[in-house]
Amino acid sequence: MAILKKASNINIQVSNNYTSLCKISSEESQSVIIEATKENLELSSQKRAIMQGFGKGGEVDDGDKKILIDRGVVNKGYWINENGKTVIVNSKGDRGYDWMSGDAPSEAVMKANGMSNYDIFNVNLTKSYSESYLIAELKTTLVGFSDIEDGFGKNGRDIANHFFTGQGQPFTFAAGSNPSNEVKDSERFKSTFISGLKAELEKRYQEKKYINESPTKIYQFSTKLPYYSAEEGLNPWVNEIAAFVGGIQGCIAGYKLYQYEISKKIEIEIERISFLDTFGAGWEDGGAGGMVKQWIPGLVAMFCLQHFKNTTDKTKYQPFTVIIDIEL
Repeated sequence: MAILKKASNINIQVSNNYTSLCKISSEESQSVIIEATKENLELSSQKRAIMQGFGKGGEVDDGDKKILIDRGVVNKGYWINENGKTVIVNSKGDRGYDWMSGDAPSEAVMKANGMSNYDIFNVNLTKSYSESYLIAELKTTLVGFSDIEDGFGKNGRDIANHFFTGQGQPFTFAAGSNPSNEVKDSERFKSTFISGLKAELEKRYQEKKYINESPTKIYQFSTKLPYYSAEEGLNPWVNEIAAFVGGIQGCIAGYKLYQYEISKKIEIEIERISFLDTFGAGWEDGGAGGMVKQWIPGLVAMFCLQHFKNTTDKTKYQPFTVIIDIEL
């Protein structure tokens, strides 16, 4: 037997309990409101209950299990491995002048690369000082820019000593270190970079159905990297990391890609970030272009150590890559 009801409106009212028992019940509506006006509303099932909302603001239901479908890394920037060193380059594979060492540029070369007569005079004067004086000046500067939280200048001393004796090997600020935490806790990292990267990777997967085209074709993402200015580095109470890096040049980001079993919603998690930057003195550090960096104490000393004080022993004062590891 079947009961079929058709009407523009159906209103059922009872003064006490209303019970409906059936093997399968299927109801479809543009809008459903279930409300208990006095006591608790109870919905129960002997099997798993699945509730789905397909609207724009809908949240994933508890029963909608997420499955890991991809895990990998994406990059921004370019670098090469050279005799155990990580050398940052441009998209054509060329390295900047801040990667040169022991080259002793002539005055004509300095002028051709943007240095004024004053800049050249300043460099010539600085390089006339003893090597030990320039070492002390650079080290004192880096220690002074360091935060109290890092052990009263320990990071400044460590990175200075690495420049003096590290022979160009990478220098890492490990996850949990003060510089790593400064980046991790900054709004430009949390609110701008991470959220932007997640949105970009999700969009790429929605469009391509993959993030990395193949193991040899790692995706170069476009989300802008966080920037820590030279002016911030002058103030040890603001950001210690700005004393050691500036415009970060590279990034390796580890991601996890999940898809929900029922709703098919995509979710991206970023689990690890490694930022890369060059610790080396380029033309602007010697004064080229009238940039503000030339007025920061210790930079001209660093320029002279890297380019002039090691012409007979190029194992000293080599530029290197600073790596900042962040775990999320």
